[in-house]
Amino acid sequence: MVSEKIACGSCGTLLYFGEEIKRRLYMCAIPSEEEVLAAYKNTCPKCGNALSMGTVKVDITRRVRYGS
Repeated sequence: MVSEKIACGSCGTLLYFGEEIKRRLYMCAIPSEEEVLAAYKNTCPKCGNALSMGTVKVDITRRVRYGS
């Protein structure tokens, strides 16, 4: 499984955490990273920094699975 975090590039406020957005075929409410930012009106709720794909930190990691 792959997880994704989106955080404000200025203050580090976590804006999204969960399954990688492009893999969420069953959930049409969040179709893209841009939609996550639009939900915050493209402004960080904590520091007021303008949010865009160029100003946020997107971290995509594969979760480690133990055992078989």
